[in-house]
Amino acid sequence: MDDRLEVESYRDADFSEVNDGVARRALLLAGPRGRAIDLGTGPAEIPVLLCRRAPLWRVLAVDASRNMLREAARRVAQEGLGQRIRLLLGDAKKLRRLPGGFDLVLSNSLLHHLQDPIPFWREVGRLAGLARRGGKRGMVMVQDLARPADRASARRLVRLHSQGAAPLLKELFYRSLLAAFTPREVRAQLQAAGLGGLNVRRISDRHLVVYGRPVRRKAAQAAARPRRSKS
Repeated sequence: MDDRLEVESYRDADFSEVNDGVARRALLLAGPRGRAIDLGTGPAEIPVLLCRRAPLWRVLAVDASRNMLREAARRVAQEGLGQRIRLLLGDAKKLRRLPGGFDLVLSNSLLHHLQDPIPFWREVGRLAGLARRGGKRGMVMVQDLARPADRASARRLVRLHSQGAAPLLKELFYRSLLAAFTPREVRAQLQAAGLGGLNVRRISDRHLVVYGRPVRRKAAQAAARPRRSKS
């Protein structure tokens, strides 16, 4: 998402309830201090919320969109969090040269943008495997939309959850719902990526969450990589 109108529409939308829930669940999972990486950070709302709630966290916020990172830089500066939130332009599927390790690998609403999610999950596992504390792997918390049963259900969710939103944002929400995965598909993705130890749970009428401490297991054959089933 690098189109200026889309970026501005996303920036101006009110995702505060969802984002606050992500930050709260992340802290419950990973504890009061550490180093996190946020993949697909957008305007960095979740890193800001995380650092507000927990003064001992530091976050590397990654996005592939220069326009999104410009919005993130403004937000981080406004909050005075430049010493604790660092921004990085990068592809969440291949961040191969990052130094150090992460106690928490975090992502919100990135998964449904990926045509092939397997490289993303492999990178999540790699980043979590670089954790510093006691040699343990870091924790993972990935939240995303969950695809509804059909297009009519997607339209109902748009009407329910985007009242008063701009038409462009409503259309983006609808398209995102249709592009999202089901919990069953996400479990198959994790198996194909060779990641165990992660739980997949639906947490609302439109969201799922993947969480836990990953363990490496033998990946399935590449031919078994799951794709989206048709709605």
